[in-house]
Amino acid sequence: MKIPALPSSLVTPFHGFAILCGAGLLAALLWPDPLVRRVLFLHVLVFLQGILSLQIGEAECGYGPLPLGARLWRLLFFSFLALALALPFLLVYRAETAASWPSFLASLAFLFAHGFGWALVGYALAAVIRWEGLRFLAKYGGFFVASLVPVVFGWPITGLIVLPALWEGRGPGLLGLALYLSLSGVGGIWWWKKPRRFSGK
Repeated sequence: MKIPALPSSLVTPFHGFAILCGAGLLAALLWPDPLVRRVLFLHVLVFLQGILSLQIGEAECGYGPLPLGARLWRLLFFSFLALALALPFLLVYRAETAASWPSFLASLAFLFAHGFGWALVGYALAAVIRWEGLRFLAKYGGFFVASLVPVVFGWPITGLIVLPALWEGRGPGLLGLALYLSLSGVGGIWWWKKPRRFSGK
């Protein structure tokens, strides 16, 4: 398939994502507490990626009519592009924290599923909620609730728990990875079955 051009509405979010990833990595490397230093960048990355992914989905919904396959390809590509931008920072962080390569690759798989899943959410919210103020609250409020509330109960269903666990090769990370891969796959299939509502036509 043809490599899609980045929409102008996403240029600034992608630039901001790369800059803030660099800032998050620097803060993690300089943090005095070794326990915080080991997870800080991963937490920052999960938040930044989720926010960018929601923006990707919303921008794609307003991009214009496209065949559903082309739309899905664009969402997948931009999700991969976000991960590619974070990859150099992740490689530096892997060297700093001595994470194993299997853990590193599992973390990449999770980040891709996490980003694509939230891009689908952003697209669906933009298609369903037309009022911009309400959509803003649903988009970012929902993301923060879904990210933070499970931490209180220790549930491995948020990137704040799953990504550090994968990075360190702990069991809950694999459970979270399987969950996100499944949810992203089911979300993509469900979205595919709703062409009239979600194709943007």
